[in-house]
Amino acid sequence: MLSIGPLTAQIEKEPSRKILRISLENTPTHVMTRNVSRFAEEVSYRLSPRVKAEVYPDARLFRDREVLNAVHSGKVEMAVPGTWNLEPYMPELNLFLLPLLYGKSVAENHQLSDGTIGRRIEQRMESLYEIRVLGKWMDLGHAHVFTLSKPITRLEDFKGLRIRVAGGKANEMRFSILGAYSFTIPWPELVERLRSQLVDGILTTYETIRSAELWNHGIRYAFEDNQYFPMYIPIIQKKFWEELTEEERTDIRNLWDAQAEKQRQEALEAQMQAKEMFIQNKGKVFEPGKSELDKIRKALMISQPDLIRQLKIDRELVEQAEKELEP
Repeated sequence: MLSIGPLTAQIEKEPSRKILRISLENTPTHVMTRNVSRFAEEVSYRLSPRVKAEVYPDARLFRDREVLNAVHSGKVEMAVPGTWNLEPYMPELNLFLLPLLYGKSVAENHQLSDGTIGRRIEQRMESLYEIRVLGKWMDLGHAHVFTLSKPITRLEDFKGLRIRVAGGKANEMRFSILGAYSFTIPWPELVERLRSQLVDGILTTYETIRSAELWNHGIRYAFEDNQYFPMYIPIIQKKFWEELTEEERTDIRNLWDAQAEKQRQEALEAQMQAKEMFIQNKGKVFEPGKSELDKIRKALMISQPDLIRQLKIDRELVEQAEKELEP
C-alpha cells in the first residue's frame, strides 16, 4: 500500500508562493520599465520560493489612469503610475505642477518628493486606498515645450500656440495663463495631429521625442524651460503587503529604493542622450536664462492662488513646500 502521510506533511510545510504582478504602462525598452524589471528579478531571486515578481508592460493589465483602483481592489498587486495619472485621485500631486516649481531643478523636486511633502502625500494616499507606497519615486525627467514651425524663446512667444499635453488639469491651466491653448490628446492620435498641423507643439520630454522619432513628424524646436518634473510612484496592494513577513517587507523596500536610485541616474542620462539625438536630427534647442524663467514664473505665480483653489490642493501643503524651497 502506498503511504502518503510523510509526503503530505512535507508539502504542508512548504510555503505557498505569492505572485507579485507589476502593471506598467510604458514599453519594455523604457528606462523605467527596465529598472522595474531588474527590481522584479531581484525580488524573485532574494525571496525565492516565497515570492515571484512578474512585470507586465505596455498596459497589458491596466493603463496608469486606471491602475490605482486596480491595486486598491486587488485586481493587481503592484503598479508604478505617473504622478500626472494619479492627479484625479490625489489632488495634492498637483503641487508638482504649480508655478511654484516651474523651471526648478531635479534636486528641488526631489527635495519635496523625498521629504516631508512626499511623506504627507503618501500617507494621504494610504488613508484613502487599500495600498502602501513602497519607497522612493522614480523619475521620468523634465518636460519641456517642443514646437513645429514657431520657436519659443521668451514668454510672449506662447501666445496663441496650440499645445498638446498628455494629461493633468494643471498642465492645461498653466498654458492658458501663458496665453496658449492646450489639449489633452491620446498618444495614438498625436502623430496625425502633428502631420496635419492641428497642434503647434507638445509638452513632453526629450526621451519621448527620441522614442517616437518625432523629428520625423515635424518637431523642430525645444524650449528647455523645465515646465514640470514628472515622476512615478510605486504602489503595492495593502493585503498583499501585510501577508508578507517583516523581513520580506524590509528586503523588498531595500531592493526598491536601491533600484530607484539607479533609475534616477539612468533617467537623467537617457534624457541627455535623447537631447543629443534631437540635435543630431536638426532639432534646435533654446535654453532660457534665469531672468527669462523668473519672468515666466512671475507671470504664472499671479494665478497660483486660483489654481490652488480650482485644483483643490491643501493650501497649508503649498505653504510648507514654499518654505522648504526657500534659499
